[in-house]
Amino acid sequence: MIFSSSRTTFTAGARQRGVALLASLILMLAVVMALANIFYRHQIDVSQATSSLHSDQALLLAISGENWARDLLSDRLDDINVDHFKEDWAQAMPIMPVDGGELRGCIADLQSKINLNNFARYNAQILKTEMNTNITGHAEVWLHLLQLLELPADPARIATIIDWLDKDSSTINSWGAEQADYDSMRPPRVPANSIVSDISELAAISGYEVYEVQRLAPWLTALPVPTTININTAADEMLMALGGNVDEQFKQLVAEGRPFVTLGDFHQDISDALQISLPDATARWPSSLVDIKSHYFELYMQVTLGEARIEVKSIMDRNGRNEPVIIAREVIVVPASLPEEAPRELSAAEQLFADESLESEEAINQSTEINTVQPACLMIGDITT
Repeated sequence: MIFSSSRTTFTAGARQRGVALLASLILMLAVVMALANIFYRHQIDVSQATSSLHSDQALLLAISGENWARDLLSDRLDDINVDHFKEDWAQAMPIMPVDGGELRGCIADLQSKINLNNFARYNAQILKTEMNTNITGHAEVWLHLLQLLELPADPARIATIIDWLDKDSSTINSWGAEQADYDSMRPPRVPANSIVSDISELAAISGYEVYEVQRLAPWLTALPVPTTININTAADEMLMALGGNVDEQFKQLVAEGRPFVTLGDFHQDISDALQISLPDATARWPSSLVDIKSHYFELYMQVTLGEARIEVKSIMDRNGRNEPVIIAREVIVVPASLPEEAPRELSAAEQLFADESLESEEAINQSTEINTVQPACLMIGDITT
């Protein structure tokens, strides 16, 4: 009996020690999990704080880039009476390394494009006169650009833009569109009856599709006042649209003759090359349509700092000023990209299908290349080089 009692006591003590050890392990596990959770949350807070700090610093760097652009376009460093690609502002900014990142940018001439708000000054008489004479105006250039891009081109496509911009509720002609026409659309729309602030608004106008606006985008802008087209900086497509029925010849003449330092030099060259009188050349490409200087520019800045990356687009107005001012700024936060996966070896069957689809995929890529959204500096570089 005494041996049995001792054995029972030993077994009970072992069980108690086992329970205590298990409780200690559970407590230690709970402490470790709590500490891990605290450490994880701390890491998230530090990462968020660092990302926020980098984003703020990146924005400040971009604003410093704006000051650089304003200085380049000031009358101290630039001849504001003529603008062309050989000037300092037209050269892309070299990549500038900063602590923990880099800064790059470039400036584009917005008056090398068609300003949609030019149509705000049209009325029925102005449109009719332009359509029935040899005078080239913004409406004629618009139709020629549509033809060049193989898009439907007819006067109705001008009338709907004019009605969208004008302040009254009456259609400019039988081709126009006002509120009654937009009520029947799905979803219904309300005409702006004022100037537009972004070229994407063209897609809301009767007769225009989103894909058409995407295709037209490289040659469009929306500026607060009517503007001329700078022939010294206009892209080949714009020159051909300006040339009308002599598009190729006009493009070649302007490309070889620029930069023009006066509008008179441009008209004289055109008169000599096309063998028309100087008054006819001046009347066909009037000063209300073309010029050799610009007032509106766009600065594109790309700032990378740590894991933060932002893109800043700033519109600058130099009209009547010694130094341009920023009238609009768009800041885009670019999310960090995911790491690329390691390439996986294809099976024999997958390789067979991949080979068969390669040619069709390349054809699709080529056919949609013009609608592909490209980085702004690449687009600006294509136009200004």
